[in-house]
Amino acid sequence: MALLPPSQYTLEICCYSEDDIISAIQGGATRIELCAGQRDGGTTPSYGALLQASKHLSKIDIVVMIRPRGGDFCYTRSELQQMVEDIKLVEQLGFKGVVFGALTEQASVDLDACKLLIESANNLVSTFHRAFDCTANPTIAAKQLSELGINRVLSSGQKNHIEQGLILLLALQQQHQNIEWIVAGGVRAHNLTMLKKQGVSHFHSAASEPLISKFDSRYALAMATDKDPQLELQRAQVSQQEVSAMALALERN
Repeated sequence: MALLPPSQYTLEICCYSEDDIISAIQGGATRIELCAGQRDGGTTPSYGALLQASKHLSKIDIVVMIRPRGGDFCYTRSELQQMVEDIKLVEQLGFKGVVFGALTEQASVDLDACKLLIESANNLVSTFHRAFDCTANPTIAAKQLSELGINRVLSSGQKNHIEQGLILLLALQQQHQNIEWIVAGGVRAHNLTMLKKQGVSHFHSAASEPLISKFDSRYALAMATDKDPQLELQRAQVSQQEVSAMALALERN
């Protein structure tokens, strides 16, 4: 399979802070997904975080996670209204894209919820996040999202690692070429070349490294439900070195 010119590949890096954004830009990312709630897998960033990120919009495209909480993707009417208001705020602050997903209790795409969110983001690019990987029937889910008019889908092919889910993702990419399929799930410099050769053009990665807390852990107190203070002190940050390695891999033929 012929490879695309470097400019036609997307390297999207998941960021949780302005420091992450700076590292991603300096490393050569082409797009950023801005989130909060690192241990929840990504939630809606605060107003302050959005303001900080908006200063970098002249340098890079930033899409914003719209997810009111961690846990499942089944939302109440109140939570959906919160998501709608967050989408409005994101647009007002100058961002051009949002990332969301909503499922029913039976693990299918929540058509009413997604229609509401897509309509609310009418002037923005809409990405359906990895809630897609939790659907009971990905073939039906992809068809429904295509018909709803979703622009992008983030997926690891319903596996924890993209190598195991690649066959499904490539099939869906072929069936629904109106959607930009973004590959996730352990994407790093070491497997990016292989994914390129298989026909993948859009890549999503945390590109992270551990961020060691300088706090004196003798005084740590667990605030979360798992009651593990040592775990709560653990964080990760974007590795500029890893982003650079991935960007370099995309430039190579």
